[in-house]
Order: sequence, then C-alpha cells, then structure tokens
Amino acid sequence: MFKPHPIRRAGMTLVELLVVVAIIGLLAVTVLPNVASTTENRRSREAARVTSSFFAKAQSRAIGRPEWAGVTIVPTNANVLYSIDLFQANVPQVYRGETYESKAFIAGANELSRDLAFYDDPLSKTVVAIPDARKVATGDLIRFDGNGPWYEFVKGSPYGVRFRGSLGGSATANEMVGQTARNTPWPAQSMNSSAPQDVAHPFEILRQPVRNGSAFTIPDGRCVDLAWSGYGNSTYTPFLVPGTPVTVPAVTVLFDATGRVRQIFTQSAAGANRLTVTGPVYFLVGRVDRANNDPTLASTYDGKDDTKGFNWQYGDSYWIVIDPASGIVKTSECMPVPSYANPTAGLLLSQQFARTETPTGGK
Repeated sequence: MFKPHPIRRAGMTLVELLVVVAIIGLLAVTVLPNVASTTENRRSREAARVTSSFFAKAQSRAIGRPEWAGVTIVPTNANVLYSIDLFQANVPQVYRGETYESKAFIAGANELSRDLAFYDDPLSKTVVAIPDARKVATGDLIRFDGNGPWYEFVKGSPYGVRFRGSLGGSATANEMVGQTARNTPWPAQSMNSSAPQDVAHPFEILRQPVRNGSAFTIPDGRCVDLAWSGYGNSTYTPFLVPGTPVTVPAVTVLFDATGRVRQIFTQSAAGANRLTVTGPVYFLVGRVDRANNDPTLASTYDGKDDTKGFNWQYGDSYWIVIDPASGIVKTSECMPVPSYANPTAGLLLSQQFARTETPTGGK
C-alpha cells in the first residue's frame, strides 16, 4: 500500500534572516533619503509652478486694460520677510474729482511743497474734501492739466503736494529722481488759497494698488522669501530693507496694458515707494522653515540639516524671474551654493541658471 511522504515545512535559517535584515537596512540608508529628497524637490517645484502661473495670470489680465494690474505679496505678519499669501491686484481708475468741473488749486511759497485744495463747482468755488471712499492717500501721485510731471499727494488738513523724493517723499521713485524747483517748475497757483480767484487746474490722482479677491496660498510649507527677492543685474536691490517692519501689502508687481512691468510698489514702516525697474525682477520660492528675517546675519548652512541656511543655498528652491521689458514670467531652480564669500556674491551665483535666461543690463 502506497504511503505518502511526510510534508517538510521549509524554514529560514538565522543566517538567511540576518542577510535579509541587512539588505533592508542598507536600502533604508541609501534609498529612503533619496525618496524623501525627491519628494521635497517635487513639492518645491510644484509650489514654484503655481506661483509663477499666478504672476502670468496677472500679466495676462493687464494686457489691453487702461488700468495696471498685478500681484500683491502679503507677508505672514509684520515681523517676517516671507509670504505664503498672494493676491491679484489692480490700480483703481485715475481719480479726477467728483464732477466734470472738479479743479485743484495750489498755494504757498515753499520750494519743495505747497498747499493743495479742491472744488467741484466752478461758480461757487467752495473748497471740498475728497470722500474717504475714494481711498486717496499720502503717497498717491498727482499731476495737473493733463500733462507734465507727477507730484506726490499728501493727505491732511490742508491737503498738500510735494516733489517726489523730498520731505519724506519716495526717494526711490526714480521716474522723477532729482525732481527740484529748478528743473520742475510748479504749476501756476491761486492768489488766495481760501477763495481761489486766479488759476485752477484739472487734476488726476494715480492711486495705490488694491487687492482683488481671495488669497492664493502657496502650498506645502513653501513661501516667497522676500528677504532675498529683488531686482537688478550687476547691482541687486532687495525690495524690502532688512530690519524695517513691513506693512500690508508689502510688495506689488504691476503690469501695464502692453504686458511689461510698469512699476513695483512697496510699503514698509519707512513709507510707500514706487520703483521703476529695468533689470529682471526676482522672487525666491523656498521653504518656510528656511526663510530668514535678517539677511545680514551669517548663514547657518549645515550639510546634515536641510532646515538651516538660506533658501537660495539649496537646489530645491526656485527663482521666479520676470523680464521687465516683455513681462514674461520664467521659473528656474537655484544653483546650490553651500558656501560663499559674502551674501551678495552667493545670491548672484545662486541666480546663475536664471540669469542665463534673462536679459543683461539694468540697474
């Protein structure tokens, strides 16, 4: 009679088990860090892509419109130089008064600033106030008679007008840098500021940009690192001065009807500035945990801890570059710079990949 052989259950020897454990350990040491690094790179790349698309959307929205449009970058709070929230923005329609007959008159003898008043009725010439709902503020630009230079408007009692870059005005507003009484004569003024009888001027006020809609929040712990974002080529200028508390909004990029970068508008405790840039505009997209609020300090870069150091020292950060002449928005990874002679030199080296794709020259 046939008797079946007993079934032998195969097992694993201790040596085989140790070999398997060793292989798993080796994979954990060599493969998992690479997987984690790839994940971080992918998150940064996606954050840069969607942020770049947000700028491109603003540029597209501005083309063909009489008012400028752009992007406002809002710091997380007044004590940090990074932002995770971006808004679409636009410059309101130029304000010309409450009626078709609205006029302005200028009075005073100060060389750098004058008093300013408005009336809506050419017959009564009753001085009126600009309604608060019009959002006219100090730092807005004003010009008279439909041409000539832009002056800076001062909200107060009475209203004022001053040369740009004088008496606390926007010294960096380089559209009219060096504006003085010698090269920019004041418009004719009224003989009597309380009852204007002589000369009144049609006027237009270019107001500051305002935010539109809800915020776009950069995902995955990424941000726009404003400590290092700026403009220029051979001379690189940050948008914000380190150590100066910022106000909201902090930085607004404005495109005009042709799609080019018309102006950069910045706000801080030092005041509002309108920047006209000719060199490329750079925004650094990196990790929040590496965002530095004081770029004057030495780097804490540590090759064993990727939370230390500056964002631009790592290849998983990205530069968003805007060509001011065309408004075209490009994205480029940072050239890793673990060490550097000084922050400015290291920063420019980090931008090397991006700079090869943008025009030379500029400020």
